[in-house]
Amino acid sequence: MLIKYSDNPFKQVLGITFYNRKNILLFTIISILATVQYKFGEIFTFNPITLPMVPVTILGGALAIFLGFRNNSAYDRWWEARKVWGGVVNASRTFGVMICTFSSGHFSKGKIKNDQIESWRKELIHRHIGWLYALIMHLRKHNHWSDLEKYISEDEIEAIKKLHNKPTQLLHIQGKKLQEAYESKIIEDFRHMELANVIKEFYDLQGKAERIKGTIFPYYYNYFTGVFLWLFVICLPFALTPEMGWGAIPMAIAISFVFTILEKSGAVTEDPFEGRAADTPITTITRNIEIDLLEMIKSDTVPAPIEPKTGRFGVKYLD
Repeated sequence: MLIKYSDNPFKQVLGITFYNRKNILLFTIISILATVQYKFGEIFTFNPITLPMVPVTILGGALAIFLGFRNNSAYDRWWEARKVWGGVVNASRTFGVMICTFSSGHFSKGKIKNDQIESWRKELIHRHIGWLYALIMHLRKHNHWSDLEKYISEDEIEAIKKLHNKPTQLLHIQGKKLQEAYESKIIEDFRHMELANVIKEFYDLQGKAERIKGTIFPYYYNYFTGVFLWLFVICLPFALTPEMGWGAIPMAIAISFVFTILEKSGAVTEDPFEGRAADTPITTITRNIEIDLLEMIKSDTVPAPIEPKTGRFGVKYLD
């Protein structure tokens, strides 16, 4: 999640210019060509290529409608992704509290020892943290197993490596472990049902995240937005030059840049799980959950929170 570009205004401008340098160069070339051919027409008395302002203005209005719809829809996807992971945070804390407080040797009348219960709690908390990292891996489609290997046994790692949906299978294992705990009297019937409901909630939240990831933004909006954008960018300087002369060059570049940034913002925001600076910071959120859960079981290996990263030109963001 992008926090801010930089504390230095000069670096802000430099960074924005650098990351959009190709488009700015194209805007400049088109604007200069349109203005130069118009000025040459005045000097050598031939009819230069010009366009009336009204149809270009109408085209700009149509483009603004497409960009507005796309950006609103893209932001809805980004915000829903953030709400889904907010739900993961709350449900994970609830799960941790239930695991630590619902389990007891009371139900087995002392047959289950405290160290066995502590081991069971640790196992389920660790596997849940593994599920969080497996879900990140699933959404970002990479194979970084190091975070899972810290919390999940080698046998389970080898078992889920062969399967398509790894986080789903980890939740399935959690369900089986809860059933085993119920049968061995670590938890009783009502508490087993409550924990099963939390597992169901994890399935629901995972499904929502997969829906956001798997639903492609309507192609025709992306396609026609791009077509209208570049048609507008090409036509704009030919309409401005008869009225503004050389001043049409910076004005056309500025207006084209504004529309292009709006289009780029929508394109980036519509895929919130890719791990870019502007995306939902699921790694940071997961680390915070990891810290909370490990502290609940009084672990000796609680990691530090993830600090904001500083990228090129002083950009600050959370992963």
